[in-house]
Amino acid sequence: MTTKNKIAQATKSLVVSDPFDHISVTSIMKTANLRRQSFYDYFHDKYDVLAWIYQTETDTAIKHCGNYRFWPQTLRRMLTYFVENHDFYRQLLPLDVQNAPETIIKTHLQTMIGSIFVSMGEAEHIAIDTDYCRFLQRTLGDSLYASVDQWLTDPDPQPMTTQYQFLRHYLEDGMNGLLMRSKQIKTYHRADDRNTEVG
Repeated sequence: MTTKNKIAQATKSLVVSDPFDHISVTSIMKTANLRRQSFYDYFHDKYDVLAWIYQTETDTAIKHCGNYRFWPQTLRRMLTYFVENHDFYRQLLPLDVQNAPETIIKTHLQTMIGSIFVSMGEAEHIAIDTDYCRFLQRTLGDSLYASVDQWLTDPDPQPMTTQYQFLRHYLEDGMNGLLMRSKQIKTYHRADDRNTEVG
């Protein structure tokens, strides 16, 4: 494990057990069993670690994140990642701090949504207006974040399978509406929902 990963893992373990405002660079490096000064070779501050954790882990966990053909698998992997890191995000999502998870996750979701719709335009041979694509990025990214936030912080959350189905139908309905309006389809198309690894 690299030094950077050791710092990230130590931060994650502390976030689960301690209030975030009690966590310091010193406590992170003590947990990682590393010299305090080494922290600044990799990160500016503890908030920078949060951004790196989310970006790095989701890049690894969520493959094909901008590919229209595989968006249901992308959605499933994203929710699986949040389930596997539930305790960590349950502590972080309510925080209103610099590099807040909300900002980082929303930006990531908006980028993912934009890439999927650009890929959809290419795959379905339709032109999606740039301004409308930006609107979809903001609106769908924000609503996906709100849904995941509520799900992860709910004291009695619904099963992941239910959350997945609801979000999948929500996105699928929007995609079908766009395709129908563009006269590319006449009937509702269900997305490929194979729960398999794709190469």
